[in-house]
Amino acid sequence: MPTRRQWCQAGLGCMGGLGLAGPARAAPVRAVGSQFARIFEGAEGQPPKGLAVELLSQIFGDNLRMEWMPWTRAQLMVEQGEADILIGPYRTPEREARMLFSVRAFYADAMSWYARQGDEKRWAGDYGGLVQMPVAAVRGWAYGSRFERMKPLMAQLTWVQNVDAGLQMLTRKRVELFAANDRNCQPVLQRLGLGEGIVRCSPPLDVLHGHMAFARSASGEALSRRYDLAYEQWLRGGSAAELYRRWGVERPFAAL
Repeated sequence: MPTRRQWCQAGLGCMGGLGLAGPARAAPVRAVGSQFARIFEGAEGQPPKGLAVELLSQIFGDNLRMEWMPWTRAQLMVEQGEADILIGPYRTPEREARMLFSVRAFYADAMSWYARQGDEKRWAGDYGGLVQMPVAAVRGWAYGSRFERMKPLMAQLTWVQNVDAGLQMLTRKRVELFAANDRNCQPVLQRLGLGEGIVRCSPPLDVLHGHMAFARSASGEALSRRYDLAYEQWLRGGSAAELYRRWGVERPFAAL
């Protein structure tokens, strides 16, 4: 039985070219997402912007509708088939049980601990030191397999709603470390004027890859194949490199 990759490489069951809109009477593709800096930015009731917005627009053309909404709601809508594409989730075993993922990632993030200037030595790669340390992470985010294994042992782990809240807790010394990534942290640090006081610790927790995700259904499988083929064609075109450069997002060339 051919794999999804073989189907798409052969062009079987996939609509060729970047014009995937299909017949005029076809229902528009509905893509949903939440606040991912540089990837999918916006607010409810406002047109989103970002790398993913332009990428999907170039692939699907006019047959596309994109909506910004809370992350939990966006995931549920795709899982239940009420939306067609979830924009930007990291690929994890738990999420793969609920959704189909694109063959290739379209961006990558190094997940890291952040500390107050001068306190970056609190993290040197040893999770054992975090067992009784007050730390924070964003609720609903994926941080990688090592973090998941150690999470039950972190007795003073606090879940926050967003990056703003985590950085504010760190600044006010309510926690010693905050887990996030540079793509989401840097805009908030600049907006809050905290760029000099907060530093990224080394080594990273993990490097995670962001994908497009689809419903686990026959229509979701068909759409994922269409997207995979079109994305490969788009990468070979002239606009891909410029789009990544303009949005300041690193393209994970070899990542799946």
